[in-house]
Amino acid sequence: MDRVIAEHGAKMLMKKQKVACITYTEVAANEIREDVNADALVHVSTIHSFYWTIASSFQADIKVWLRMTLQRRIDELVETAKNFGPRVRQNTRDNNKRDQERLSRHLEEIEKVTSFRYGMGSDYPRGILGHEDIIQLADHLLKNRPLFRRLVALNYPFVFIDESQDTFKEVVESFKMVEAQMRGRFCIGFFGDPMQKIYLRGSGSIGLEDGWRGITKPENFRCAQSILHVANAIRAQGDGLKQERGLHEELNGTERPIEGSARIFILPRTMNRNEALAQVRAWCAMADNDEGWATPELAVKILVIVHRIAAKRLGWDGIFAALSDRAPDSIKQGLLDGTSWPVQPFLGFVLPLVAAVQDGNEFEAMNMLRTRCPRLAASNLAGKNGAQLLREVREAKLELVRMMSDEGCSIRDVAMHLRATGLLALDERLERVLDLQIAPDEAEGGEAEGGQPSDLPVLKFLNCPAPQLSSYSRYISEGSPFATQHGVKGAQFDRVLVVIDEEESDYRLYDYEKVLGDAQVSAADRAAFANGEDNTWSRTLRLLYVCCTRAKRGLSLVFFVADPDVTSAHIVANGIFPEGSVVTQAVLTKG
Repeated sequence: MDRVIAEHGAKMLMKKQKVACITYTEVAANEIREDVNADALVHVSTIHSFYWTIASSFQADIKVWLRMTLQRRIDELVETAKNFGPRVRQNTRDNNKRDQERLSRHLEEIEKVTSFRYGMGSDYPRGILGHEDIIQLADHLLKNRPLFRRLVALNYPFVFIDESQDTFKEVVESFKMVEAQMRGRFCIGFFGDPMQKIYLRGSGSIGLEDGWRGITKPENFRCAQSILHVANAIRAQGDGLKQERGLHEELNGTERPIEGSARIFILPRTMNRNEALAQVRAWCAMADNDEGWATPELAVKILVIVHRIAAKRLGWDGIFAALSDRAPDSIKQGLLDGTSWPVQPFLGFVLPLVAAVQDGNEFEAMNMLRTRCPRLAASNLAGKNGAQLLREVREAKLELVRMMSDEGCSIRDVAMHLRATGLLALDERLERVLDLQIAPDEAEGGEAEGGQPSDLPVLKFLNCPAPQLSSYSRYISEGSPFATQHGVKGAQFDRVLVVIDEEESDYRLYDYEKVLGDAQVSAADRAAFANGEDNTWSRTLRLLYVCCTRAKRGLSLVFFVADPDVTSAHIVANGIFPEGSVVTQAVLTKG
């Protein structure tokens, strides 16, 4: 990056060009932004955001593409219906017909849309395109419009794709087409590590085209020596690449390697999980002479296999299940970044207002009310008793604070309170669902009678205890120590604790027993991996590698298993962790 800016920066500034540096996750994008110090010549974003940047001005083409896409989906549904046999259930037939009607309505309604924008979930009648729409739209333009490819290259003569092993295959193919057309005036760089491919749609290893150059980078500057040893032992079973150097620090003018710590705790599945993790952290604090393992809470990043486990640990599993299980993409896609429309009134108004009141910041609380409370709008104040109105708003505010800490209050109760007291004008979609007089367990076929596909998950969400909102907000704002093993790719932390607890997981794409436990890896698994094919064992091996290499100075894995003695012996035998780094319950509880 520095070389590109040094050699081409002045010319690029004159032409208003930029270097595009795009990556898979927002976590990784933030890491890159820190590295480039927000240089004006560098555009850093996720692939979805970058695709919208290059496509958003082509509004007419977007409408043409959306017409074509909706019609294709309708045609597919019609063809499916034609082939229904006599044994197809009536519910399936009804859903097919309902989907046809819904998409046909969308096809008509988009003609009224004057401009399209990018959102977390698709809402075509309102001109909103979701994540998947953006990928398909830009891919269509890049592959079918030579002029579009030319414009992209002229605006971004250098495109560097980070985490390329997890970049969608269609993205890789599209940019290969840009490079082939604009060779000599456009440079594409794929930066990735196939050993860190953890998403199923990822391209993995990218083959070299004619005239391309491959660069191998064996250096690791992040991980302490003990962690680097574990990483290399994992890779020895995979691609065999051995990394070197590791994390160093300067002492008396001389750089020296940092040893750090890397351990795995083999514990019985019968142990209480929260107590076990507390014991592990206390034990590590003593063994490493590092109080960071014990306190403060955020000094250790705890990685779990799925968000559901973190939600359960933190007490917002009801919200997760409601807005994730069988929920439409328009709701599900925004759940984990807080942009899903059902949660917006609570994250954007209720929780900040309650926090301001609890912190004694009445000035901030009143500012929020002046901005968002309809009753305090200038148009509503004329002819009103101001003192009485303020008393009523204050009482409503204090009742809201009480409700948010009351396990007996549901999110529906909070929403009804907002509506009844006029504290907040609710989204019309939320208003409509609040008026549905039907319990979630009475709805059949995925939606309430007379409602829409999103009604059932929203009804379930509204029935969750109101205090779950605080735990949910804390998690998505990274105010908790928990994260998923997938979600931290591209990030780094001083101390990492990886929880491996397959008994609690409903994610069957991975099997740590095959990598760390005594479950045998089949010859077929290894042969498939050698031939470039993916399987449970190779996916788990790569995910384990990603988790371990997030740690800079301290790494602890906690593996809950049925037979700790057998598993411990197996781990020592496979060489990933040295014998002295395998800790059992007996050692843990002895202190």
